[in-house]
Amino acid sequence: MRMRYRCPNGHVFNGDENTKVCPECSAALALENCGAIQLYRMGNMMGMAVGMGIYIDEVPYGHIGNKESIRIVLPFGDHKIHVTHSTTRNCNDPVITLSAEAPIAYMKCHLGAMGFKIVVEPANPAEMPPI
Repeated sequence: MRMRYRCPNGHVFNGDENTKVCPECSAALALENCGAIQLYRMGNMMGMAVGMGIYIDEVPYGHIGNKESIRIVLPFGDHKIHVTHSTTRNCNDPVITLSAEAPIAYMKCHLGAMGFKIVVEPANPAEMPPI
């Protein structure tokens, strides 16, 4: 499963569910009391060649490509999701809560009205593509 992590030193990288340390600085990841946001970028002809920037709590977490799905590991608590594109930085910025009772938030994003706004909304886990 493709996962995205941020180490205590600020490095963002992809790994899998067995990743325990940052490949760049060897810092141990704090994975206790963590959940994840599974984010799916819905396919769209508009802007499909350009990655969307992902920001969680105003911290950059890399990009997501057209029709791509990624799981971002985060500590339990409230998190604001902001997604950008070269055509717009306007996003509805939903806040989700990760907890021991609900450790994974399934979300999908897409360019809305004429590409002027990015919409991030809850998704049905059964409809999410594999990672």
